[in-house]
Amino acid sequence: MVRKKHENVKKVLNAVRWNEVKDEAVELLSNLIKIDTTNPPGNEKPAAELLEKYFQEFGIKTKIVESEKDRASVIAELEGEKNGKPLILLSHLDVVPANPKEWSFPPFSGEIKNGYIWGRGAIDCKGLAVVEAVALSLVKRMDIKIQKGVKFISVADEEMGGEKGAKFVVENFDEDVNGFCVINEGGAGFIIKNRKIYMPCFGEKGPIWLKIKAKGKPGHASMPHKDNPNLILVQALYKILNTDFGKKLTDNFIKSIEFYLLSNNSRKFLKPTLKLIENSEKIKELLGKIIFLATSPTQPKISAMFSNTLSITIMKSGYKENVIPEEAEAIIDMRLLPGYQYDEIIDKMKKVVDDPRVSFEILSVYEPSQSDPASEIMMKIKEAVHYVFEAPFFPILATGFTDSRFFRKKGIPSYGFLPFFFTEEEISTMHGIDERISIENIELGLKIMLSIILNLCADESAVFGA
Repeated sequence: MVRKKHENVKKVLNAVRWNEVKDEAVELLSNLIKIDTTNPPGNEKPAAELLEKYFQEFGIKTKIVESEKDRASVIAELEGEKNGKPLILLSHLDVVPANPKEWSFPPFSGEIKNGYIWGRGAIDCKGLAVVEAVALSLVKRMDIKIQKGVKFISVADEEMGGEKGAKFVVENFDEDVNGFCVINEGGAGFIIKNRKIYMPCFGEKGPIWLKIKAKGKPGHASMPHKDNPNLILVQALYKILNTDFGKKLTDNFIKSIEFYLLSNNSRKFLKPTLKLIENSEKIKELLGKIIFLATSPTQPKISAMFSNTLSITIMKSGYKENVIPEEAEAIIDMRLLPGYQYDEIIDKMKKVVDDPRVSFEILSVYEPSQSDPASEIMMKIKEAVHYVFEAPFFPILATGFTDSRFFRKKGIPSYGFLPFFFTEEEISTMHGIDERISIENIELGLKIMLSIILNLCADESAVFGA
């Protein structure tokens, strides 16, 4: 059965005029980047309208929804031949700010040069939106009869927490978000030391944004004293930074290791060992510490997958050179692994500081979220990407957070996967300078996304008859 599905998906992929479709996608992405959707303020409506117009050209049912004026999300739909829940292709339209003075090309030029499409959002997340949109249009254009429907949802406000985008859509349009699976940003394919590996995301850590405020005694700077709030704050932060708030090899990471070894003969030998680890919290914590110590000096992105992390992002204090202020404050960004409770972490932090002059205020909290890394859906995603290009496939936990959490809260399995291969230098441009995506990646992404849609939504006969 799998072999036949493989052959039929290949037949469809080989029937596409990829040069033409690739050029179409590159032009659409360039035009989408040209629409400045920097958040804040967002103003995503023109971007939503561009995608709406694209879908309407192919007779695809589309609508725009607004949480408030100009904060728009776009929803498109291809119905399946059988009643049931659809596949949801998720992305977002807003982008983070960019300073034009630092870029080789204006960040909202959508410049196509040197084999790349340049501009803010090329990777995060307009590139994914375009690949999902064009792949969906191919199903319609090629008249492929899918048994399960597909919903395309590209939302506003992801970069500021999703309140005016994904959360609004999930809470107000239940009929559009009741899917059997979500494919969103998160993981990707990576090129590490010239070797390619797929690393889709099965879950993500939960952020806590915390304000720590120290109050002291103001006075003249010529008469220093121990009640200086700057000193109090620095001492509190020093204690916090030198505290271990938890390191662990999580249960789903163990399942992910098993999934990775599924086609490897070593799985049967390692399974008893993995079972032993899974049944012991002490072993999981010990392994988390070992992995963290081994990777943190050179691979902080990896070490963060096994540790509750903490970064000081903002510090404020003082108003004159010769005046000791009455208070000082800092903002901390913590990211928690699944299985940890934020209130327990904050209580531990308060005990570590142990100073009544220091207060803690929670600015925002999002719970960690995850889906089964070894599910049948993940297996089908793996099959689909291997129909296009075979490479190792290892599901990971994302250190950032995405709109997937709103769908996981509804019980919908959600997986992060940008269907591209990035070098370390390319991925560093996301939220950075000279963000760009290669035209080669756009073509690869189109093939993989079409393959995923077919493998998840069409049966053998439907694909064969395309």
